[in-house]
Amino acid sequence: MSSTRYAKEGSPLRQERFASSFEHGLLANLVAKRCAEIDPSADRAAIWFAQSESWESGGLDFLASEILRRCPLVEWRKEEVAWQMPLGSYGMIRALVANLERLCLDPRSALADTWEALDDYRGKWISERPAYAETAVSRSVTAALEYTQSARSLTLIDGPARIGKSFAARAFCEESAGLARFVQTPCSNDESSFFRAIGQSLGVSSSLKLKASEMRARVEEVLQAGDLMLVLDEAHYLWPQQWQRYASPSRVNWIMTALVNCNVPVALVTTPQFYASQQRVERLTGWTSEQFIGRIGHIERLPSKLGRADLVKVAKALLPAADTAAWVALAAYADMSKKHLASIDAISKRAAWLASQDGKQSATAAYVRRAMKESVIPSDTALAESLAPAWQRRRNSFARLPREARGYAAATGPSIPMVDDSRSLITEPRGSLAST
Repeated sequence: MSSTRYAKEGSPLRQERFASSFEHGLLANLVAKRCAEIDPSADRAAIWFAQSESWESGGLDFLASEILRRCPLVEWRKEEVAWQMPLGSYGMIRALVANLERLCLDPRSALADTWEALDDYRGKWISERPAYAETAVSRSVTAALEYTQSARSLTLIDGPARIGKSFAARAFCEESAGLARFVQTPCSNDESSFFRAIGQSLGVSSSLKLKASEMRARVEEVLQAGDLMLVLDEAHYLWPQQWQRYASPSRVNWIMTALVNCNVPVALVTTPQFYASQQRVERLTGWTSEQFIGRIGHIERLPSKLGRADLVKVAKALLPAADTAAWVALAAYADMSKKHLASIDAISKRAAWLASQDGKQSATAAYVRRAMKESVIPSDTALAESLAPAWQRRRNSFARLPREARGYAAATGPSIPMVDDSRSLITEPRGSLAST
């Protein structure tokens, strides 16, 4: 295929045919430019679905084969003549791939049949998504993300670790069929890794050779187009991880100015560590939070633990071959364990491995009991015993602090005081974290 970088000015596929031939998938910044020409915005959902699927395993070839498998009687038009090819034909798959590329990169083209088939398959794809265990946490996370997408606001979703908030956020993004993109915030301190993680989620060029400014420009071009929502997990890593005096939190500032100010829906999923890091930045750099707090449209505080009924649902979803007694035992153990949901995951993986060693396809209740007795419970006990002296020294050191210093130590420790007023973040005597 010849390059079209030097195609004549005004050619409908100028640059796009070259750009669509990248190995991984359709570039989101080019798709965003073309989607801006389509109205209403609801019609753009199918295009973003095709773009996101082009970055999955198999790319557009797999998507085309699935569309043909579900819609075997689709008619394609070529030179004003309707024609059909046998189902499963390689030629027909390649023709559909070419039509999908053309639809995403030149939506003005008359591809009504392709558009209809893609939109129909997207609806089936969403309706046939496998169900996951719904808990109080997943319901709260889903409701908060739906509000964020609808109101196009900045939302902060906070809760303790190991309650399933990241799983619920990722599941919501997957079920959105490309309209919400999940990003695991890197724990580094540089801009390149941050924008590379976002770029990989969106589907833009994020080569190691690109500078942070180049990736940032592409990311902004996609998100400011207005179709996609960004969900940032582990959002406490948005704050600087290496403290330098007078260094402002560049990641947080970018979210405020480049995204929230441009009406881009953004959700931050985090633990209470977010607030401790926020205080530390203010104390060390002089940066204040008034503008950031003013931009937060909603704060969703999650429960500290899951109830037994929810834990049983999770255990049943992870180990469907076990029995009710095993599920209840797993829920009881997770309720007492500091790992909480992570303990159920650890036991299920261990039980599945034990079953595989015996040539079994699934882990029954016997393997679950064996995993709990031989591996997981002893390892948790050993970990707790090894950490006990360190926690005792920490408590002793805390007891020796002057009274006026204990407030800050408590705020930066494992349990951070919060208030019920959703307009506030945390209690802070400096006044820079006042209610919005």
